[in-house]
Amino acid sequence: MTEPKLTRAAIVDAAVAMADETGLDALSMRRIAERIGVGAMSLYRHVPNKDALLAAMTDEVARRYPYPEPEPDWTWRDRVRVAGEIDWQLYRQHPWVLFTFAVPRYNFGPHSLACLEWLVAGFAELTDDPRTATRMSLSLWSYLAGIAVQQVSVGFLAEHDGDEEEPSGLAALLDGEPRWPVPPALEPLVGSGRGDLLDPYRLLRAGLDALCDGFAAQAGAAAQNRK
Repeated sequence: MTEPKLTRAAIVDAAVAMADETGLDALSMRRIAERIGVGAMSLYRHVPNKDALLAAMTDEVARRYPYPEPEPDWTWRDRVRVAGEIDWQLYRQHPWVLFTFAVPRYNFGPHSLACLEWLVAGFAELTDDPRTATRMSLSLWSYLAGIAVQQVSVGFLAEHDGDEEEPSGLAALLDGEPRWPVPPALEPLVGSGRGDLLDPYRLLRAGLDALCDGFAAQAGAAAQNRK
């Protein structure tokens, strides 16, 4: 029986699909080969090892979620907003990328670098220092990943815990049913409702606004110091 034609792209696609379904822990070259219907050793003719595969998978996901060509009237704040929306969807569809993006040997393939350049070009409206613009871009990505971890963790734990979810200490406090003595600074929040405080997406939007305000203030202060 002849094995199906094998390509590097087919291997990466199969690996991405498997990681989406089962996470990175279950990912192995043998299981990927079984999914494609080939011998495990044949994969190594296209991908030398699992590290190379994870790097390729990470950049493939970045390729699938490119930042769009900016509209003529977009400001740097518009780019931040668009990047936030795109990355939010990326992490929801491919939660394992949160971990590979955090590992230097897996991140910043060509498509990730293209996304970074897109942000740096936008921040050039604020600063003429590429290092500062890059620092702002990386700070933005760090914040987006941190917020996404909340959403991803909730889904992951729900899959592994059949018990009824018990509200967190903060949720109980906001619901007006604190489980422990309330610290003084939090007393005004008792019974005030969860509102935007426990909604990751609403926190995402509020945090992006705060980051942008901070970037603008930082750039303004740097401009004043140069005078």
